[in-house]
Order: sequence, then structure tokens, then C-alpha cells
Amino acid sequence: RTPSTGIFTMGQVFNKKYKGNASEERSNKQIEGDQKRQRSINARVIKLLLLGAGESGKSTLFKQMRRLYGVGFDERELLIYKPGIYRNILQSCTELFIQAEKLDPKRFPRPKISAEARSAGVAISRAYEGLNNPKYELKVDMLKPLQTLWKDPGIQKTYEYSSAFQMIDSIEYFMEELPRICRKGYIPNYQDCLRCRIRTTGVVEFEFKVESNKFTMIDVGGQRSERKKWLHCFQDVTAVIFVAAVSEYDQVLFEDDETNRLIEAVGLFKQIVNYECFKDKTSMILFLNKSDLLLKKVCDKRPLSLCVEDYKGPNTYAAACELFKDMFSAQVTNALTQKLYTHVTCATDTDQIRTVFLSVKDILLQQSLMNSGLIE
Repeated sequence: RTPSTGIFTMGQVFNKKYKGNASEERSNKQIEGDQKRQRSINARVIKLLLLGAGESGKSTLFKQMRRLYGVGFDERELLIYKPGIYRNILQSCTELFIQAEKLDPKRFPRPKISAEARSAGVAISRAYEGLNNPKYELKVDMLKPLQTLWKDPGIQKTYEYSSAFQMIDSIEYFMEELPRICRKGYIPNYQDCLRCRIRTTGVVEFEFKVESNKFTMIDVGGQRSERKKWLHCFQDVTAVIFVAAVSEYDQVLFEDDETNRLIEAVGLFKQIVNYECFKDKTSMILFLNKSDLLLKKVCDKRPLSLCVEDYKGPNTYAAACELFKDMFSAQVTNALTQKLYTHVTCATDTDQIRTVFLSVKDILLQQSLMNSGLIE
């Protein structure tokens, strides 16, 4: 610029423009480099969303992943499950006592419960009512009533019909562990925590690493009243792990005593697997869960036609697994754009869950890299 006129000369104008372009180019390169590095970082953070109907075993799987790849559960956290374990036991035994008197004897033939079991049932029902006290302890004086009721032939026969009413899967485990649970100073162990049934409400997240790869796992409530919260978790999901309890093929929903649980799960899966934001960018992994309970039910001759009325095939565990795999696979409207990876699982089996997760890890890594544009 000339001192007298304040006007730029032509050379100064071009020189300034050149310098501006060079500065802008350096800035753009830096931004592009930062974006590429961020994409690379994001590619290593794999977001897993656990979905499924209520009581499918999602939260059990979540606990397993935390134990396998996180900090586990210290004594303080284990004690948090103590009231839930007491509730599971007293609520289940109270329900068995009620159903032993209530079930239609023509449809569900069984012996009448003994006078001793009836007295025990009354004592257990009263104890259940006292659970509103947060400091309640299941003391040793409740051991005898609980064992008396549980061992009664009429109660055991009623338990065989438990698919006709609401009963937690783990009551048999807790009744076997009763002497330890009723002991003074009881502290739940990991298996107790794993088997404890507490309904998930809201959204729970857990971050962990596997071989330097970062994961974020998100668990959400599966009850119908909780599903409206799911949409808030759908963004930037690497994979959906949909958990379905295949052992529930002969049971009805907690919220609706007319709807078969497995049919509900299949309908829910259809909505999720074909959801627009999951197409192409999200791996879909299906866990057909509670395989141990499915095997027991099939061995107990609970016909698969209770779920699929026109089913005419064999009533075996292998046939059941194939039937349920086909039912879920049929819900994928475009198998070319949405590949489905299916595993038959038992979420309470820590070793199996470790093996299954490692087998899908590479799929998750590849999907994450594709989503970040680092591979095609």
C-alpha cells in the first residue's frame, strides 16, 4: 500500500492473495488430517446396542461382558443385588403358593399341598409383604418354611406348570442355594448376581476394551413401557445384538397374558432388523438365548406347536433351534443389504459368552471401519 494514497499496488494485491491461499490451504489440510484421525479413533470405538423383549437375558449378557472385560463386581456392588435376590425368592414362592390353590385342577392335575406347606406358604406371604422395608434380611428362621413349601409334592407339580403363570427362571437355583443365602452376614456371589432378576429401566452404558479395541455396550429395558426410549440410542450404532429367549416358546408376556413371548420377540425383531437407520451401516447379531432351558423343556415334552400351531416336525432340541432360527431369519426383508449373524447362547455360561463374543469381534471391527470410510 502506498503511504500517500492508501491504495494497494497490483503486485501487493497478488502477493496478499497468494499468501491468503497458502494459509487457507494449510488450514484445510490440518482440518482434513484432524478429521481422518478422528474417523480412525471412531472406528476403534464400537457401539453395541442390546435389544430384545423383557426377560430375554439382555441384562445377564451385560453383566457377563462387564465381568469378562471390565472391573467386575466388588463387594459393595454385589450387596446391591441382595434385596433383589430376597424379592426373587419370596415373590416366586408366594406365587407358587397362590397358583397351587388357583390353577384349574382339570387342566393342571396335581396333589393338594400339605397342611405344613400351607402354613409355610402363609408365613412366606407375610414375609413377602415386609419387603417394603429396605433393611429386610432373609434370616435363618425363614429357611425351614421356604424348604417345606418348595419340597411339597403339590408345589413341585405346580412348578412344572410354571409356563401357565409368571415365574423367574432362576428360582430353582436360589432354592438350592437357600442355606447359604439365609445365613447371617450373607454377601451375594457373582452367580447370585447373574441369576438375580431385576427389570432394567432407562439406559445403562458400559465401556470396555478387547485387545486394544474400544467398545461401548448399551442395555435398555425390554418391557413394552420401556421401548419408547430405544430411539434415543439408535444413532451411530455399529451393531445391534438382539437377544431372544427361545425357551419362552410356551409362555405369555408379563404385560399381556394373551401374547406368546416368542411370537412377541419375532415381531419386535422384524421392526428392528428392517429399521431404515440400521440398513448397510449396522451389523445385526441375533442371540437365541436360554438354550439350557430350551433343552430341558423339550425333554419335558413341551410341544413346539404351543408356539407354532401348524408345526408338524420332530419335538427335539435340534429341531427347535432350526425352527426358531428360520422364524427370525424370515423377518429380514432384504438379505442382501442386511446380513444376520445368529448364535444359540446360554447367557449364564461365562465361557460360552466369551467364545461367542470373540467370534463376532472381527465382524464388528470390519463394520466399524466401513462406517468410518476407512475401508469399502
